[in-house]
Amino acid sequence: MEFDIAKWLNGKKTDTVLLEHVGDFTSDYIDSVLPSMENQLDGVSDGVRKKVFHIFVECIQNLYHHIEPISSLKDDFGSDRIGAILLVKDGDGCRITTGNFIKKEKEQFLQKKIDQLNTLSPDEVKRLYRETINNSAFSEKGGAGIGMIDMARKTGNKLNYKFYPVKGDSNILFYSFDVLIN
Repeated sequence: MEFDIAKWLNGKKTDTVLLEHVGDFTSDYIDSVLPSMENQLDGVSDGVRKKVFHIFVECIQNLYHHIEPISSLKDDFGSDRIGAILLVKDGDGCRITTGNFIKKEKEQFLQKKIDQLNTLSPDEVKRLYRETINNSAFSEKGGAGIGMIDMARKTGNKLNYKFYPVKGDSNILFYSFDVLIN
């Protein structure tokens, strides 16, 4: 599998890196990173700090629940469930970047969902959030599909994403996701 996570991650380091992790997202890792992540937000306003923490939790939960096990990753990383998260200070706010390998069949679903959210006004996002909370059944992975809607609602910013091909496996993509919090 040829996708250079380190090179991708270095391209995302545009300002002060507050937190970075590449690897498996186990419950032990999540339990250890959340308290330390909060300490990294010194100098960030209280309003932004609360949003960053909320969205960071949502992003890390997405990685925990939705990383695809890819057997060819085990040799390079010691695990078949590899993802990345980066928290960067960005002006007066922060940017959270996540990345993980996905099956190509999920590309269209993710693209459609994010593109739809990005066309909505803040009021329309709030309305969609309320409708989704009131009308959604939970999926087999526990969510009601509200994570991205909530991120768009909390930040008021567009969600950015990109899919990268993985050389040698046309059924796998690397999915990069960015959210700016200010």
